Amino acid sequence: MSYYVRAFCTHGDPPPLGPVLAYSAERGASLTLDPEISNPDVDDGDWEQVGVVYKENKASILFEVNRDEGDESLMREEIVEFIELLEDVPKGWNRRRVEKHLRKTRFIVSARLPVFDIDDDGYAALGHVLTYLVENNGAMTQADGEGFYEGGKVILVLD
Repeated sequence: MSYYVRAFCTHGDPPPLGPVLAYSAERGASLTLDPEISNPDVDDGDWEQVGVVYKENKASILFEVNRDEGDESLMREEIVEFIELLEDVPKGWNRRRVEKHLRKTRFIVSARLPVFDIDDDGYAALGHVLTYLVENNGAMTQADGEGFYEGGKVILVLD
C-alpha cells in the first residue's frame, strides 16, 4: 500500500536532484538515490522518476515529476481532476487560492511513500524535499486523504 503527497510547483523547472539532496543534508537527512530504480544525473533537472533512500534497510520513497507537455499531458489531467474535486468543497477564499495555484502549476512532483516500511526519518526526509520545492519552486503541497497545505498547515481539506 502506498500514500501519495504532491507538490504543485508554479515557478521554474523541475530542479536538479543535487541541490535537493544537499538541502536535505544541511538539515540532517543524508539522502541518496536508489540505483535499482534509476540513476539520473544529479546536476540535470531532466529526471522523471527516482527512488530516494533515507535509511539503510528501508524502502525508498519514489518521486516522479510530471511536466506540462500540452493538453494531453498527465500533469494537465491531474490538474483537471483536482479542480473537479474542489467542486465538492464549499466556496471560499482558500478554495479560490488552491484553484488559482493549480491553474498556474508548471510541474508536479509526486512522492509515493511505502506506508508498510517508513518511519519518522522517512517523513522528515519527505518534509525536506517538499520544503525545498516550496521555497524554490513555489510549491503548494497536497496529501491524499488530508488536503492542501501551505507550510505545515492544512488550508483546504479534501476527503
